[in-house]
Amino acid sequence: MLIAAVVLHVFSSDYEGPAFRSSTTGEQGASLLFDTLRHMGYPVRIGRSPINMGTDITHAHIIIQPHSSHFYQEKAEKIFDWVNSGGKLIFLHNSPSTIFDEFTETLGINFGSLTLYEIGDGMFVRGRANDITNKNLIDDAETGARLEALIYRWSVNRVVFAEYYHSPPAAETFFNRLPTIVRLVLVQLILLAVIIMWHLGKRFGNPIVYYQEQEREENEHVHALTRLYMKTRRRL
Repeated sequence: MLIAAVVLHVFSSDYEGPAFRSSTTGEQGASLLFDTLRHMGYPVRIGRSPINMGTDITHAHIIIQPHSSHFYQEKAEKIFDWVNSGGKLIFLHNSPSTIFDEFTETLGINFGSLTLYEIGDGMFVRGRANDITNKNLIDDAETGARLEALIYRWSVNRVVFAEYYHSPPAAETFFNRLPTIVRLVLVQLILLAVIIMWHLGKRFGNPIVYYQEQEREENEHVHALTRLYMKTRRRL
């Protein structure tokens, strides 16, 4: 019943999904940009892990209006260390100032509504998140076209929509570090094991007949010997 309620809520016509997500098809979603790049032949993917020095620099990452809990010094430094080593980051946010501003002290190059910064061997692009929502892209596709032109110029191996930054960071555990498909398989295996154990349990087996033991009297053997004696005496 819980799963059915969640599915009905997510796919209800009154529920458009979270804003700025690549999977949200409502007016405030970013599915139009994601789907357009995919149909144009770009290898777009969803990113479920944070950006750090272990992230492939041949991939371009797009962060759209991230959750405020990700704005702290240590995480920003890790992201810009990756950019400095050659990574390419497109950061779209509606706030005019963020913690990333201290890493972009040099003057950027204006490219329409976007601003380009050269950070070491990499590239950092700044823009507004509202410009690429589904509704605004339909009305004015200029920002989307400029983003596509940058991605084409970079010739990256993959374009990653960093969905990891939309939700509050979860506690780092072994389970959370596993790929999404592995976690899904593990959950299904656990559910299958629970169903098998439940099905094979005694509750679903043959009914067990309950025998109630008859309580014996203390002098029952005396009465039995007496009856036996009386029968023997009659015969004699």
